[in-house]
Amino acid sequence: MNPTPPTEPPTLEEIAAAGARRQRDADRLKKSGDDLKELVLAALREGHLKPTEVAKASGWTGAHVRKMARNAGIEPDERYKERADRLKKAQNPEESA
Repeated sequence: MNPTPPTEPPTLEEIAAAGARRQRDADRLKKSGDDLKELVLAALREGHLKPTEVAKASGWTGAHVRKMARNAGIEPDERYKERADRLKKAQNPEESA
């Protein structure tokens, strides 16, 4: 549905207010994303939850969670290391040559 167009053109104050709301929303979104990232990384460091469960609960893809973990210095659990190495070689065939 398209909103009803205003009968008068917007004022600079209305535009400024909408811009301020958008910035507040962007700031809240960034903070909530940062908070979620810290929770995800803490859960992965602790090791009591499966990485796939953590990724699914976060709403992020497994690939994104793995990348965040590696960037934070969290290496795959030994149970998953062989699989992770295989996937890494498949993604970067020039490195395995």
